[in-house]
Amino acid sequence: MASDKKEAKPAAEPAADAPKKGGKGKLIMVAGIVVVLEIATVGVTLMMSGGPKRVVAEVPKEVPHEVVERDAEVKIIDAKLPNNTTGRLYLFDLQVVAKVNEKDKTKVTELFAERDAEIRDRIRTIVASTDFKSMTEPGLETLRRQIAYQLEQDLGKEVFKELLIPKCTPFRAEF
Repeated sequence: MASDKKEAKPAAEPAADAPKKGGKGKLIMVAGIVVVLEIATVGVTLMMSGGPKRVVAEVPKEVPHEVVERDAEVKIIDAKLPNNTTGRLYLFDLQVVAKVNEKDKTKVTELFAERDAEIRDRIRTIVASTDFKSMTEPGLETLRRQIAYQLEQDLGKEVFKELLIPKCTPFRAEF
């Protein structure tokens, strides 16, 4: 019996080695299958894409022409207007121009000419009552907005596209 036990132990050891070799073999076989599937996927993708297809371009028979609306400028005011909100009297050399459609230029010019005194008075009032800081803004946004609002109230909203202030220079009037 003692000899049977000794013989049984060596038989158990080779059995333990066998599953380890089979595990490596399965791993290599699975890796090989994955590589073959990847190669097949890349091959099928390349065959399916096939490269760019030929395209025939047609020359348009008629080119659509856009009507370009040209703008014109109409001078509203060019004057030296007073401002005394800081306690010191300043004269602002102010020029205000309206951008309008070129086809409406004569109509707008006549409209401004009819109401010249009223427009000049409203702009003078705006300049006289606006604080000095707003009058010296880099883009004159506040002054531009106030004058545009007043002109829209007096003349209507569709009269001009944009209000331009090319000149607004302060000069001290008292020395």
